[in-house]
Amino acid sequence: MNHKLAVATVSLGWHRSHTLERKIEAAKSAGISGVEPHDTDLNNFAKSHRMARLEAAAAVGKLCNRSNMEIIAYGPFSNFEGEPTPLEGRLDTAREWMQIAHNLGTDVIQIPANDSKAAIGEERVIITELQALADLGRQQDSPISFAYEALAWSAHVADWEESLRVVQHVDRSNFGLCLDTYHVLARVWADARAPSGLRPGGASALRDSVQRFLDSCPPERIAYVQLSDAERQRPPLLPGHPAYAADQDCTRSWCLYGRLFPYETEKGAYLPMDDILRAWLLDKKWSGWVSMEVFHRNMAEESMVSELWAERARTSWDRVVQVLQKHAQQQTTDMQQ
Repeated sequence: MNHKLAVATVSLGWHRSHTLERKIEAAKSAGISGVEPHDTDLNNFAKSHRMARLEAAAAVGKLCNRSNMEIIAYGPFSNFEGEPTPLEGRLDTAREWMQIAHNLGTDVIQIPANDSKAAIGEERVIITELQALADLGRQQDSPISFAYEALAWSAHVADWEESLRVVQHVDRSNFGLCLDTYHVLARVWADARAPSGLRPGGASALRDSVQRFLDSCPPERIAYVQLSDAERQRPPLLPGHPAYAADQDCTRSWCLYGRLFPYETEKGAYLPMDDILRAWLLDKKWSGWVSMEVFHRNMAEESMVSELWAERARTSWDRVVQVLQKHAQQQTTDMQQ
C-alpha cells in the first residue's frame, strides 16, 4: 500500500481553543503526513491573528512547511455549479479561492456537489459551469485542480456514480473525484431513522455499488479519498432526537452529529467498511492521499482536544491497514492454490 494519510482540520475539534496551529501540531505528533485545511479553520485563524484571508493562508502554508506537513487540498468550495446567480460573480469568488490555495501551498480545491434547494439541475448547466471553473484553474500561473464530491444530500449529484458522470463530461485533466465512504454508505446501506440502522435492500445495493466502482471508475479520475464511519443512532434519528431537523435531509443531520473514524466500533461505529475499502484502496490498485474526515457533536467540547482526535484518526488508519493487509494476504494465498 502506497497511500499517504491526511486528516481534515475540521475533524480535530471545534472549540475556540482547538486552534489551527494546535491541530497541525497534533496531526504531526500522531504521525499523520497531511492536512485538509477547512475554510472555517482558515477564517478563524485569520480572525484570531487579525489577518486578511490571503495573508492568513500564507502564514498557514509556512506553518505547515515548517512542520513538514503537506496540505493536500483546501475546501469546501460549496454551492458553485447551478446557482441561480451570474456565473462571472462565482468565478470571481473562485479566483480568490485559487489565490488562497496558492498561498497555502496546495494545487487542489475540494468542491462538493451543490446542495442548495435553489440549484439548477439541468446537466448542461452543471457541466458548462464546471468546465468554466476547471478552465480558469488551468489558466493560473500555478494551475489548480478540483476534487468533486457527491454529498449524500446534494441537490442533483448525490451518488458517486453521478459525480463520476459529471467528471467524465467535464472532461478536464484538472477535474477529478473526491470519494467519501460516509456519503456512499449512508445513502445506499444505512438509515439512521430505522431502529435497525439499516436500509431495506442495503446489502445488495452496496454490493452492486462496489462492483460498479470496480467495473467503471478509472483510478486516474480519483483525486483523493476521504474515510469515515458513523454511529448507530439509538433512538433513531426521528422527531425528538437532538439532531432531528424537519427541513434537513437525515443524512446531513447524521453527518454533523455522529460520524466516527473507521472501525471505532467501541464508540458505536457500525457501517460495513470492509468491501468498500478493499475496492477503493486495494483491488482498484489506486494509490494516493487518504484523508480522515469526521464530524461529531463532541468536537465542540473544550476537553475533547485536538490531540485526542488526531490519535483516534491514526489508530483508525492502523485498523484500516490491518484489514487491507489481511485481504491482500488472502488474495495471495488464493492465487497460490
